[in-house]
Amino acid sequence: MNNQRLLLEIDEILIHVSNAVKAERSTFFLLNKNTMVLESIIAQGLKNLSLKVPVGNGIAGRVAKEGVSFIENDIQNNPIFDKNYDGLLNFVSKSTICVPLFDEHEEVIGVLQCLNKITGDFNKSDIAIVIGFSATISLIVKNAFLYEASEDMKNNFSTLLEVFATVSSELDLDNLIRLIMLKAAEITKADRSSLFFMDTDTNELWTKYAKGLESKTVRTKKGIVSLVAKEKKPYIVNDPYNHPSFNSSIDLETGYKTESILSVPVFNSQDEILGVIQVINKIDGVFETSDLSILQGFASQIRIAIENARLFNQINGMKNYLNILVENLDNGIVTIDKTHSIQTINNTFYRMFDIEADKNLKYKKLDELPKNMESILRYGKESITTGKKHYEYGIEYQTQKQKSVTTNLSILPMHDANGEIVGAVNVFQDVTKEKRIRANLSRYIPQHLVNEVINKEDLSILQSKSRKCTILFSDIRNFTKLTEELGAIQIVELLNKYFNSMVTSIHHHNGILDKFIGDSVMAVFGVPYTNTGDSINAVRCALNMFKLLEELNKLKNNQVNLNIGIGISTGNVISGNIGSEKRFEYTVIGDPVNLAARLENETKKYKVNILICENTYQNIRDNFHCREIDSVLIRGKQNEVKIYSVESEVGTSISSDDKDFYGHFSDGLKAFQKKDFKNAKNNFKLAKLLRNHDGPTNLFLDRCAEILDIPLVL
Repeated sequence: MNNQRLLLEIDEILIHVSNAVKAERSTFFLLNKNTMVLESIIAQGLKNLSLKVPVGNGIAGRVAKEGVSFIENDIQNNPIFDKNYDGLLNFVSKSTICVPLFDEHEEVIGVLQCLNKITGDFNKSDIAIVIGFSATISLIVKNAFLYEASEDMKNNFSTLLEVFATVSSELDLDNLIRLIMLKAAEITKADRSSLFFMDTDTNELWTKYAKGLESKTVRTKKGIVSLVAKEKKPYIVNDPYNHPSFNSSIDLETGYKTESILSVPVFNSQDEILGVIQVINKIDGVFETSDLSILQGFASQIRIAIENARLFNQINGMKNYLNILVENLDNGIVTIDKTHSIQTINNTFYRMFDIEADKNLKYKKLDELPKNMESILRYGKESITTGKKHYEYGIEYQTQKQKSVTTNLSILPMHDANGEIVGAVNVFQDVTKEKRIRANLSRYIPQHLVNEVINKEDLSILQSKSRKCTILFSDIRNFTKLTEELGAIQIVELLNKYFNSMVTSIHHHNGILDKFIGDSVMAVFGVPYTNTGDSINAVRCALNMFKLLEELNKLKNNQVNLNIGIGISTGNVISGNIGSEKRFEYTVIGDPVNLAARLENETKKYKVNILICENTYQNIRDNFHCREIDSVLIRGKQNEVKIYSVESEVGTSISSDDKDFYGHFSDGLKAFQKKDFKNAKNNFKLAKLLRNHDGPTNLFLDRCAEILDIPLVL
């Protein structure tokens, strides 16, 4: 160490150490880790003489080896003591304190030794004093090393920073390679230089643009560069022709003689070999460790430049690919940044919203856009603020050409590499055509079936299948008479209003309008999917149809009141596309269809609004108040069918008179079925007293009177 300031500082401290413990002299030994020898840096009483003590020899060497303080007041009789040093110095050692010095890693860097207590013996308090001074010397030594290192580094780094500033500004990979080779030769004062890349597929090193090769690509598994890549460490070879790994074939090919080589590995971010930098022929001598140090520093930095250049090429390629992709998407794409400025906008967006191509919206802030355009892009602000995805469905937009556009909007926040939100992507899907299709289809089939038709490629649900469902059949009373009273235009107008209300109710209760048959309506509940609530939905729909009819009649269209009857049956039918090759109709066929029509016809006979079959009754009995009406033989049926009327939904309050009425009617029906006509008549008479105009009651009274051949007297 040649730092004069350091020597003066340590010399001054040794004086204080000797005075503090009253020693004749003190010595500071610095450990040379390369030779494992203690070298005296400052020794009181010695001029122009340096002591060298191997680690482990003598007292100072033992302290350096073991890292433990030592005190001895009879040093001549201690077997550890090496008397040769007294003879060399013409000095008699009597007592000593010897303490180790440590660096920040608790490794020994030297030894501080005090010799010969002037009065008395060295003691533990003296050791504490010496240890205190040793810590100060350790700090001074550390600072000296740092200072020397910083001076060397400052000189090297000033050069490296200047070079790297030039290199790092180049993002084109081919230009970067040329620049690296130029700068590598410049900073090492070499005649030539090359940058070899590792081909991991072939395990070869390759380079091009090397001086003298006329852009020819060279591939090799030989030479000093291959040795450097294989061993992952640098090499200085100042006599290459006598080195076993040197490959002289390039010299023979080019006529150039290689006299000295410096090669260092270049590592990627995963500490794998990226390549090798090689400089050839030092201009003013041979390559030294200082050249190696500066080239290694350069190599560690150019890794970043190379990876940036490669990433830049990849990003450029990806950007071009994405630009092509975005421009060919069917969806409109708009990206906005944190300042709410448009950064990307594709041609599909312009076409979708009828915006002229020359009205470039790129880089415009949202607040600068027309109000209607700003309104559909404003949702992106929320995603930038919250970092959450956002969806809007069915956005209506009127273009400047008065075209109505309906879009679905998906907004995704954009993040940078650190996860910070930098903007948002707006994706507009044009659903104008789909909306129109849905609107048209919904006039024929309910919304849930519309979804099936539009969203599924496989329409096997519409193929013919046997399934259980519920059929609702309704008919207008005395329609023929109405047609005689009203004109054709008025009839059509009245029917359209009536059908509109009825179909709305059917769709609302998840039914399918099967068909209109004149003034009749046929609806199906349970296709294309069957569920346990089909019968309930059908009956609720029927009750709702009467409610809607009542509201329609209140409008007094042409002073005409419409009345309807409804028949409902449940059973297995064949459903699917039925028809000719040119026209299909999604419908159902089977006995339950015929039964529903027959039940509707029976409502006229029994003068009730709704009649349902036994199967339907079993499905809804817990949800509705029903009344068994009769057991009838329906045309096409071999056995009688129990029929029921639906009075109201469970939960609706029933008066005591209604309860008595239902009780008397039920008792009368049971007696009638047992052919106890007198008892039946009496119960029906009691029922009539409570509900005078009840159709089934009056019908059964007539039957009882006819059977008993007794004039009906009330």
